[in-house]
Amino acid sequence: MMINENVTMQSLSFGNEKNKVIYCDDFLVNPLGLVDFASGAVFSHYAAASQRKGYPGVRTPMPADVADEFKQTISDIIKAEFNIPAEAKVTALQNAMCLMTVPEQELGPLQRIPHFDASNPRFFATLLYFCGEEHGGTGFYRHNSTGYESITPERCDPYLDASYEELNRKNPERRYFSESDDFFTKIGFVPAQFNRLVIYPGCLLHSANILSDISLSADPKTGRLTANNFFIFE
Repeated sequence: MMINENVTMQSLSFGNEKNKVIYCDDFLVNPLGLVDFASGAVFSHYAAASQRKGYPGVRTPMPADVADEFKQTISDIIKAEFNIPAEAKVTALQNAMCLMTVPEQELGPLQRIPHFDASNPRFFATLLYFCGEEHGGTGFYRHNSTGYESITPERCDPYLDASYEELNRKNPERRYFSESDDFFTKIGFVPAQFNRLVIYPGCLLHSANILSDISLSADPKTGRLTANNFFIFE
């Protein structure tokens, strides 16, 4: 058993929409075991890296037995906390350990603003930190011109139209997004903490918040190592 049976869980809600985010501390019994695994693993870039899109770093698959245990435990939590029917079938779309490695001056425009993972309301993202608060955390945002804090299917086209128009009008600074600017307002934040799992609907506008270049490292023992998992319920 990798996952702590006595995990502590906290529920947060952010912004005008009161969207729910869950975090669980002390999630794994032996988190250092996965850090050691990552230290010996081969990481590769995401497919969209050449277009300067998507996750700004590298990834390696999680061990299959750990991924299976994650899927069962996290599925149970999501069904209980987000009103997903018990009979819904869960599919894991990604089970990866990730490191942010792209310098700020090399970020593409879409990597410099908050993003959403999917508009499907039954798509969920989880992020397990294998690093501490010196690596920032995860921020959640409102898009100012539309007022959207989550991007549902009916909001997707209006949001993308407005967001691309803003990108064309004012190219964002070459930096990782963190605090509010003219186009986005920060409405919530979950600090990084070693062995903390964060669970949120993938439709929420969010961004990794990093504090310094120490987070941009390919060394799993010192960089911003996380387990990034996606689940969809049908």
